[in-house]
Amino acid sequence: MRTLVIGRSPFADVVLADASVASHHAELVVADDGRLHLTDCAGGTGTWRRQGAGAEEGGWARIRQAFVSSEEPLRLGDHLCTARELLKAAREPVAVQGAQGAPVQPWPGGGGGRTGRPRGRVERDPRTGEIIHRRP
Repeated sequence: MRTLVIGRSPFADVVLADASVASHHAELVVADDGRLHLTDCAGGTGTWRRQGAGAEEGGWARIRQAFVSSEEPLRLGDHLCTARELLKAAREPVAVQGAQGAPVQPWPGGGGGRTGRPRGRVERDPRTGEIIHRRP
């Protein structure tokens, strides 16, 4: 399992030079089985996925955390991208599973948002990378 920090901070694994993106905007987890799990890190402008069958249909749905496909249209603040583009921009190679389950070749490769980070103890599910909130 590998976690990539996405944000405006120069210390992020994927740096997005966009004023609408928080310094630690989101995290993209590549699970051991190759699935991609995207988590919004409470950035004020949010993390969104395209609704509807086609890219031109429907609107955007805000996500807190969800599994995404590598070609799914995403929006971090006002920045439009796909998970594949984020992985390509990563500083280190990352291997993920393709849309049909076939392996995809590896790609070359701060502080919280305005509303802060999730409160309480958080852990990741070791199989999926999903964030699990634990109460003390």
